[in-house]
Amino acid sequence: MSDAEPHFNPLFAQFTDVSDSEWLQGLVAYGLYKRAKREWAADLFKRDGRSPTETELAAYERTWTPSQIDGKRAEAEIALSEYADNVVRAATPAIEKRVLKGGIWRAIGYGIAANLAYTLLLIGFVVVLRLFGVDIIGLAEKIGPPQQQFAAPVPGPSPTTR
Repeated sequence: MSDAEPHFNPLFAQFTDVSDSEWLQGLVAYGLYKRAKREWAADLFKRDGRSPTETELAAYERTWTPSQIDGKRAEAEIALSEYADNVVRAATPAIEKRVLKGGIWRAIGYGIAANLAYTLLLIGFVVVLRLFGVDIIGLAEKIGPPQQQFAAPVPGPSPTTR
């Protein structure tokens, strides 16, 4: 490799070449890999009093198997899930306060306004139908159940009395 040619960690692509919905998880997983690599290098320095050579770094990169990469992805998913839970938990009181700020009178006002708008819409619909010659009441009487005719009581003894 020449000096002009940059060296990229080949594992970066294995962590981050994923679908658009998993890119953040891949970046976090790569960060977890880098943390493990740093720990390995720090342990080498502590044990041998020196930093790893380029050859040792390349060898370290080659030791990462697909199952280790998947393990870091799973660890990243857990970390992101815990972070999201913490964000939601921290934001919940403020959201609840904002929602409840208007109180019951605001909710009643919204309900009245919505019902008024719906009523006006129905009245407008009936007026438009009437302008086109549709008799809504006559139509409802034709469609509705037949009205029962009550017969006048017949004079005489009641069937229940003897």
